[in-house]
Amino acid sequence: MNKINLYKQHQTKNQVLIFTSLTVLASSLVLPFQQAFAATLTTVVNFNGTNGARPEAGVLKGNGTDNNLYGTTSAGGTSGKGTAFKLTPTAYTTLTTLINFTGTSGTNKGTNPVARLFQAADGNLYGATFVGGTSDLGSVFKLAKTAFTTLTTLANFTGTNGANPAGRLITGTDGNLWGTSSTGGANNKGTIFKVSPTTGALTTVATFSGTNGANPLARLQLASDGNYYGTTSTGGASGNGVVYKLTPAGVLTPYSFSGANGANSQSALIESGGFLYGTSKLGGANNKGAVFRVPLGGGTPVLVASFNGTNGANPTAALIKASNGNFYGTASAGGANNKGVIYQLTGATITGLISFNGTNGATPESTLIQLSNGDFYGTASFGGTSNLGTVFKFVI
Repeated sequence: MNKINLYKQHQTKNQVLIFTSLTVLASSLVLPFQQAFAATLTTVVNFNGTNGARPEAGVLKGNGTDNNLYGTTSAGGTSGKGTAFKLTPTAYTTLTTLINFTGTSGTNKGTNPVARLFQAADGNLYGATFVGGTSDLGSVFKLAKTAFTTLTTLANFTGTNGANPAGRLITGTDGNLWGTSSTGGANNKGTIFKVSPTTGALTTVATFSGTNGANPLARLQLASDGNYYGTTSTGGASGNGVVYKLTPAGVLTPYSFSGANGANSQSALIESGGFLYGTSKLGGANNKGAVFRVPLGGGTPVLVASFNGTNGANPTAALIKASNGNFYGTASAGGANNKGVIYQLTGATITGLISFNGTNGATPESTLIQLSNGDFYGTASFGGTSNLGTVFKFVI
């Protein structure tokens, strides 16, 4: 399962080829994957179709005094085309639908948002839809503060300027919104673009050719050296994808995966200790995915740790570095039930902490967030009471 496979009806049009026990208590708490870790998982929200379905993106905590959590579902809602929602504190069990997406027409154009929302310094929420918009190839939108119930389409993808954005937006050094499209562009292999948050003008910054990578599914990372970094899920020297560096001037340098050091990365990178860390869906010692790193400034990805199925498999989400100094993440498969895990990375060791079982969620594809109280929140794309996904809280 990955972000593009959810939309197989668009694969021919877009020519995307992406490589694709623990007892639950009545309170929805789950015993730890290993008893040595006091880890619990609580289901916060079950999606039922009406309130959304299949959340592929994680949740976002509001800036400033806004303690709500915000997110999107890739399906469900009144039109079946996805929603944007908020969860109110302190328990985050109350869901309010902000937007029902309406496809290629209507008030809230866009379909299937799989990218996480992003709150810019201006307080507005920004996002992207994978399809929908005027050309049914995706869009960039704004939800106006403070209610976030009014949607403005900033840009529509046409194919020439990119198509099918899957990674969240970031603010670049120039104040524009920067992102990636997984297809489209001159070679139909994806682009890096920027959009003015005020005028909606879209500029293609770089185009993927296959040799320098193809089909990016993750957001950019603006690193401390002033360069942008990211991953592509295919392309490169062996077709296994690349890590790339993009200078502010638009010069793109790829560093290829070989399979042994990872393959088919769909995750964003995070910076820590002079390195950029990420995950790959395949590759590594068991071809079940890997954690890798590259030095700041660029370089060939180096294997940090491999997934083996028991500790998780096929991660599509980025790592986060928690307040205790360890890395945490989700793997979309593997674990006791092959429905995904939450894992901890310490040094070169991946330890599964929570195993999803369907009732408490399945197929987590999103990056975790950690709140100031130490609790983690995330989404599972499937599972829960309707098998349409969940929002969960994870505590260690």
